[in-house]
Amino acid sequence: MTDLPYRTAAFDYVLSWNVIYHGTGDVVRRCISEIHRVLRPGGVYQGTMLSKRHERFGRGRQVAPNTFVQDSDDGDRRHPHFYCDSVEAVELFAGFELRSLAERMERPDKCHWHVVATRCSP
Repeated sequence: MTDLPYRTAAFDYVLSWNVIYHGTGDVVRRCISEIHRVLRPGGVYQGTMLSKRHERFGRGRQVAPNTFVQDSDDGDRRHPHFYCDSVEAVELFAGFELRSLAERMERPDKCHWHVVATRCSP
C-alpha cells in the first residue's frame, strides 16, 4: 500500500476502507502520498482512519507515536494500528481538499474518521 503498481494519475476514485491505518504514522503518510499520486487531479478519495476516541487507542504496546499493537489471537490486532485526532487527520490529507471529515461511532467502542477528499491540482 506504500508502493502501488499503477501509473501516476491513473484513477478517478480510490476507496480505502479500514486499511491505511495499519502501520505507523510514517506508513500512513506514505500510503496517503501514493493515493495522491495515483489519483488524477480532481479525483476522489474515500476512506477511514482510526480515531483517538476508539476504545483501543492507548492499549497494547506502543511501537511509534499514536501507534499500538495488541498481542492477541485476533489477527487484526497483531499488527500496528495508527490513531489520529481531527487536527492530525487534516494534516495527513494536506494535499487534498477535504470534502468531509466525520467522526463516526460504528459501535459503542469503535470510532473511525470517515474521509472524503478531492486531489488538488498540482
